[in-house]
Amino acid sequence: MNGNQLRAKISGWNLSQSEFAGWLQVSPGAVTQWLAETRAIPGPVIAFISLFESLPSSLQTIHLSQIRKGNSDMEGMYVIEFAGSAGSGGATLTFKNGSVYGFDLGGGVYDGHYRAGSQPGTVDVEVVVKMPAGSPSVIRGIVQPFDWTVVAKATIPANAPTVTAQVQTNLGETVMAKFTKMRGLPLAA
Repeated sequence: MNGNQLRAKISGWNLSQSEFAGWLQVSPGAVTQWLAETRAIPGPVIAFISLFESLPSSLQTIHLSQIRKGNSDMEGMYVIEFAGSAGSGGATLTFKNGSVYGFDLGGGVYDGHYRAGSQPGTVDVEVVVKMPAGSPSVIRGIVQPFDWTVVAKATIPANAPTVTAQVQTNLGETVMAKFTKMRGLPLAA
């Protein structure tokens, strides 16, 4: 399989490159390299596509719908209230086309991605929070004299207007977060 053949399959399934990457749990950059043929498409990816195409079309349609729905159900602007061992805080996040971005009241800047979860109707979210120097974290009150990052991961329902979830961090502490959808994204002009 070459990059043009893969592009035709992704297009035929009506998936974005980001959705396809999320489905395979690879980076969007890997898919870009496969499509540009600067990197060979791995054998397991070709085997996965072949296996998927051997499914009855009705099952293919259901599965592809779930992949697309995982992203569209989440799109919008959210307020996040969170609490860790050293306090609580708030943030805003925007979910759009598989990307997540925003900021919190302590000066943290959020960038990440989301994709359809392994369970139907869920979304896996991963965000890197860039903390500014001197800003205390709700995780054990950590303060650094330099900019630093926290990686946060959660699985949440894709269509719930409000949900409280446990967020795992790379610092070994779980943070509780309440996600509240404030509005959908504006329609393109």
